[in-house]
Amino acid sequence: MKLVLALLFLPLAANAQPGDDPFLEPGCLMGSYGVALQNIDRHDVQVITTSMGTDDVPSSSGHCTRQVMLMDHADFLLENDHQGNYYLIAEPHAGDTLHPDTLKAGLASGRYRWGKSNMPICYQGYGAQFDGKGWHLMEPRTWERSIVRLSTPEAVYLVAMTVAYFEPEGRIEVRGRRVVLEGEPLPIH
Repeated sequence: MKLVLALLFLPLAANAQPGDDPFLEPGCLMGSYGVALQNIDRHDVQVITTSMGTDDVPSSSGHCTRQVMLMDHADFLLENDHQGNYYLIAEPHAGDTLHPDTLKAGLASGRYRWGKSNMPICYQGYGAQFDGKGWHLMEPRTWERSIVRLSTPEAVYLVAMTVAYFEPEGRIEVRGRRVVLEGEPLPIH
């Protein structure tokens, strides 16, 4: 009889052990990976997955967001919306060139500034918010091309960064398409 009772309570004792509880994880793969834009020995940006869910434990419903985050030594070129708010420049166009004089004048006038910004790319629901269709694009799509400034011990670089998104698996590909020293014209690809 004692053996039967011990076998009944054994799973409860094992569940009480410290460690990660897989039931508390949202329904999307959490994780992150770094991307080098200029030098393969250093990550300049990171693709991360975050989640927001209900307050019940385990979270029964919510969504996950995949986004691009800059490392400490990197900044986006942000543009003023004439109300004092700065946002990622809405789509620098392929074929354009960012000239040093234009950049310098924009920074001096307050039209542009270097800074951090959130760049959400896609989202997926879980629990009651899961629609079975995988990852979905965030709108508006202002993230496909952007300008990044990298302050490194060697020099300061400007990078034309591109982001590609692949449905429905939510894969994000980040690349530094063109890298120049600050003060040189930056072709946008």
